[in-house]
Amino acid sequence: MTMFMTLSAPIPTIEIVEDSLTQAKRLERLLRENGYNVSVARNGAMGLEMAGKVTPTVIITDVMMPEMDGYEMCRRIKDDPKLKDIPVIILTSLSDPGDVIKGLQSGADNFLTKPYEDCHLLRRLQNVLANLELRRSGQAQMSVEVYFGGQYHKLTADRIQIVDLLLSTFEAAVMQNNQLQKLSGDYRNALDDVKRVQANFQTIMETTGDGVVVVDKSGSVRYVNPAAELLFETSSPKMIGKPFPYSVEEKGDREISFTTSRGKIYVDMRVVTSNWDGELVKLATLRDISETVSLRKRLEIEATTDALTGLYNRRGFMTMGEKALKIADENGIDALCVFADLDDFKAVNDDFGHDEGDKVLQETAQILREVFRESDIVGRVGGDEFAVIILKDCEDCEEAIVERLEEKLKSVNRSMSVGIHLRKAGDSSSLSGFMIEADKKMYKNKEAKRGHKA
Repeated sequence: MTMFMTLSAPIPTIEIVEDSLTQAKRLERLLRENGYNVSVARNGAMGLEMAGKVTPTVIITDVMMPEMDGYEMCRRIKDDPKLKDIPVIILTSLSDPGDVIKGLQSGADNFLTKPYEDCHLLRRLQNVLANLELRRSGQAQMSVEVYFGGQYHKLTADRIQIVDLLLSTFEAAVMQNNQLQKLSGDYRNALDDVKRVQANFQTIMETTGDGVVVVDKSGSVRYVNPAAELLFETSSPKMIGKPFPYSVEEKGDREISFTTSRGKIYVDMRVVTSNWDGELVKLATLRDISETVSLRKRLEIEATTDALTGLYNRRGFMTMGEKALKIADENGIDALCVFADLDDFKAVNDDFGHDEGDKVLQETAQILREVFRESDIVGRVGGDEFAVIILKDCEDCEEAIVERLEEKLKSVNRSMSVGIHLRKAGDSSSLSGFMIEADKKMYKNKEAKRGHKA
């Protein structure tokens, strides 16, 4: 039983796609002995059909099969919205770097070289299952172990790591070429291998959607791919030999931004050390994350905004109020807290329903926008309770605020009980304490109104 399975977790179903009966039976027995559910298809067409019916957790497929090979089946699975999140492990001999390219082009999630040890296959499968939820969220990168060129390579399954893998493959081919230069009989074959890998590498670099910039030790640009040209709205000749405008000394990811004719662009930049023409260089890969940043900002706004009125919700009001008091303390400014509660709002809900009550809240929010300035912080902090933080810049503001508010409310036949508390410059009271004092005064005025009516 694999260590990733528990009594509470569902048992993963592994689909085997293998035309060799012997190989299929061997793999099926291995997986069943280790606690997996297994289904078997004899070719790519059957494997695709079975995946649509069974929806396996992981698919392990051979490459060479009748009717439909493993690459084509993988491509169709990744093109199917219902199946695209299923990880596909391709069994290949990796006899040629083109096998890697084909696998990447088909969307394969992982490779396993043939022949393989049972423990190696099980470990690879465990890695895939452990990272399955991370790959589906799109927010984390999956660790992949590839046995290539006599070495195990750890990389992440995104286009940035694809570029790194191809660079490593290219470097290994170049080193092999240098060694074979001493052997005149094999030199031509080795050179052909290098050219083929270089062509594949060039194809990926020219067609990848991520920008790639190579920066030498002096900080000058050595290479720019087409995606980077589009990102920076310039051409390769204008960048090569010029200083790269962003620091590449720090490894890892960071977010940068710059302005183009399309507006402000946000980019995730990753920097790694690599080898280019025999020199150590910095390889910067850049991905446009403007849409992600825009979504993040919208979510931040939604998290701090009251959906009904469009004012700050309590969370947003507290956050902005803290910032306002910090400004007041740093500049020696008085601050006002206005706490206002709708009068007889419960009767509106009881007599006319909550839809009418919502309209009253929306009308009240609009009145508050008209009464207070854009620089004032206005929020709905409770059901029918509203609060405002004002950095005071006038004398007798309290009276003027109440007068403006009452005049606006009368125009729609509404009234509010209002409490205003002054926080003098140098007062170290917290925002919560500030609001409590204004709240107390509001309730005192509300009680006075009730006594007057009685």
